[in-house]
Amino acid sequence: MRETASMGGCSPSAGGQGVVDHSLNMDPFNLRAEELALHDCALGVEVRRTWSETELVRSFGGRMPPGTPDGMFESWDGNLTSVQVVRVPLVSGSDNAAMQHTLAQTILSKVVKSQTWLRFTATAPHEFIIFCWLPFQVADAVRHHVEILMERVRLLDRRFSARLRLPAEPQAIFPAHFACNHDFVMSKSRGLSESDISTFECDEDEETCEWDITWDWTGDSADAVASQPDEATTCDASRTCHMLRSNAAAPAAQCACRYALTWDDNG
Repeated sequence: MRETASMGGCSPSAGGQGVVDHSLNMDPFNLRAEELALHDCALGVEVRRTWSETELVRSFGGRMPPGTPDGMFESWDGNLTSVQVVRVPLVSGSDNAAMQHTLAQTILSKVVKSQTWLRFTATAPHEFIIFCWLPFQVADAVRHHVEILMERVRLLDRRFSARLRLPAEPQAIFPAHFACNHDFVMSKSRGLSESDISTFECDEDEETCEWDITWDWTGDSADAVASQPDEATTCDASRTCHMLRSNAAAPAAQCACRYALTWDDNG
């Protein structure tokens, strides 16, 4: 699916400039990781315009659902690409099974949160890249495990892809003692599986996108649901896809579903 309209209130940068100058995490290691990742994703693409992370937040009424991309760019042929960058907390000396588990949980967490952002904002990118920086080289078996995982993920939502990259200078993006508390953080986090991913279907011929959403909103968002008609709890994707293409100046609050979201954002 191609998107050519301005992203409802954004102030995109032309030609791919200034994306990482406006990150929500201004840590220098993180900024460098985002800069290198976005450059990698844009290689070979004729970039028409770009959006930084903070521009994407401002575009939708200043709300910040989990999964806001670290950057997004549009090519001259109209394709939108969203990028979520993560430095994978692999621990040196771990066996392949432990590394496979860490990578799988990291990627699934980013996919689930990114789907939340996509639903909340009614954005329809052509591709959503989960860009994973590795602190050191991993075995082929670990990479193959990720490939198999993403094949299954893409059966549910084909927009998502994952890239594993080893930086030329790992110390430039991985500070000393990175992931030193990873085991403790993991022990406090809920494990994810592919069943946590919502099914997304898009018929390119009819340009109609449909979400199969199975979230249980009866807990934290009960009051929000009670105050709205039932049909307002899911996005009419056909309508929102049209609104994105229409270059309308309507406020973002009219283009997105409203949810009362709570999230344990450890990753």
